[in-house]
Amino acid sequence: MGWNTIQVRSILVALASGEECVPLRRIFSGTDWALRFAPALSDVRAVLGASSFGVVICAAKSRDGHCWKEVLNEVQRLPIPPQLIVADRLADEGLWAEVLNLGCYDLLTTPFDREEVLRVVPRAWDFWKRELEHAATGPKTPKSAEPDWQSYRKVLAAGAD
Repeated sequence: MGWNTIQVRSILVALASGEECVPLRRIFSGTDWALRFAPALSDVRAVLGASSFGVVICAAKSRDGHCWKEVLNEVQRLPIPPQLIVADRLADEGLWAEVLNLGCYDLLTTPFDREEVLRVVPRAWDFWKRELEHAATGPKTPKSAEPDWQSYRKVLAAGAD
């Protein structure tokens, strides 16, 4: 799927607790955001392999014993990884620093604050979309790195004599 064909802004929500999912459903209801829920790490793996997401929101620790670092590993295996946002009730500076240093986009505190979610998630999506656009256009070859075909032909012609 090309970046210019993406019509729906999609979020994979990897939260096992229905209590945490309900506020996200409320926050994004009536918007053009599509939420897909994957409560366990095995669900995350299956869904990531079958669909494209720009943002993943996961719990710092899930009920099935997995942590956000395992979700990060799954996300980073993708050619253009979605932006991972970790959510935790006890979000502190130490966790926030670790989350950012290991490559996640941000850390949200639960219970979710509508304004914070609507500030962070669209920015993460925009960041992902820019990465996708960059990958679609590819890096530009600098003029100095392009082969000088005219000189190459002269060398070949000289060698044929």
